[in-house]
Amino acid sequence: MAASGVIFDVCVVGAGVEGSSTARYLASRGKKTLLLEQFPLPHSRGSSHGHSRLVRYGYPEAFHTALMPEAFQMWDEVEKKSGKALIRKCGILTIDDPPFADVSQVITNVQHVGQECVQLTADEINKRFQGLTVSSHQYGAFEPTGGLIQANLALKALQEQFVEFGGILNDSEKVLDIQPGSVINIKTTKNSYKAKSVVITVGPWVNRVLKPLGVTIPLSIQRMSVCYWPVTEARLYSPDKFPGFIFCAPLGRRDMHIYGFPVFEYPGLIKICAHKGAEIPNPDCRDVPTQQNDVYIETVAEVIKSHFPGVKPELNIAETCIYSVTPDSLFVLDRHPEFQNIIIGAGFSGHGFKMAPVVGKILSQMALGEKVQNDVLPFRLSRFTSFNGTKSSL
Repeated sequence: MAASGVIFDVCVVGAGVEGSSTARYLASRGKKTLLLEQFPLPHSRGSSHGHSRLVRYGYPEAFHTALMPEAFQMWDEVEKKSGKALIRKCGILTIDDPPFADVSQVITNVQHVGQECVQLTADEINKRFQGLTVSSHQYGAFEPTGGLIQANLALKALQEQFVEFGGILNDSEKVLDIQPGSVINIKTTKNSYKAKSVVITVGPWVNRVLKPLGVTIPLSIQRMSVCYWPVTEARLYSPDKFPGFIFCAPLGRRDMHIYGFPVFEYPGLIKICAHKGAEIPNPDCRDVPTQQNDVYIETVAEVIKSHFPGVKPELNIAETCIYSVTPDSLFVLDRHPEFQNIIIGAGFSGHGFKMAPVVGKILSQMALGEKVQNDVLPFRLSRFTSFNGTKSSL
């Protein structure tokens, strides 16, 4: 609870991985920072919970890859301060079909930032990773410095370090109203606060917060099925023998990716999922079953039959997560088009966890009125034409 009359430098709304990274960065710089979370911590209602996320340099887009060297460096700082192993570098294998545009670009971009990434033929993949069988026409890009990050542990470390740096973290406190001004007034279910700037990182609830402020972001809110499947030969899928992986065109389909991890979270189970979910009207409908999710699970089972000889295509565990997906699957990192001290971080589209520390730095620099040191042009709000006709500025 903040003392009456306190004016914070920044109030961060939403304590998922992006908000917690932002708050940690601000507090580490000595800024008076308040972090508000509507649910009791820890919770599994949003997009930042769970055991694991892929972490890698390799993206087909150069501007994404350019963020990763700093993100890895910052994760290393969080890891060292926590005293716990947060990242497991088991490697990342990206598998693609002709014309191999994704694999070619991944190799180019990873090598451009000074990291190792090599092309592998189908024969080389099948010999190197015996738990995987890919077709003769497929190629892969393997980056040994990629791997997985332990999501729950990483999020907890960010929040604990934020408090250690002097930040105030209030959970079970939903924001009801944000009144713009040179000093912003924030009303919650428990209290009222004042801050020079506000950063909004509330995941799929973002438009509920932004609409009263005159902005709506085009978002698809998707219910994701996080799937775990039994293995018959566990030795083939251990982290020291098997990488994290992404199929860019599973079964020849270009409308989704299939991704997964070695056996790491649940004994005898491997995590293999579709990077796509069923659209839901709002995040509070997250747990309502949908036939569309069943279709995506069936697709994963077909991929397992085709490519994973030591995995049974019989779903054992299905957990739930939410994606907030923009039309181009790129983030929104921008200032409010009218109120320059209100900052928006949204639309992380299922691939923002790995970049969270550098995203937090970017949002912090915006909140403090500083020059942003990274290329944020692809993430500007003004690229959307359907948000009340206003323009953003960076």
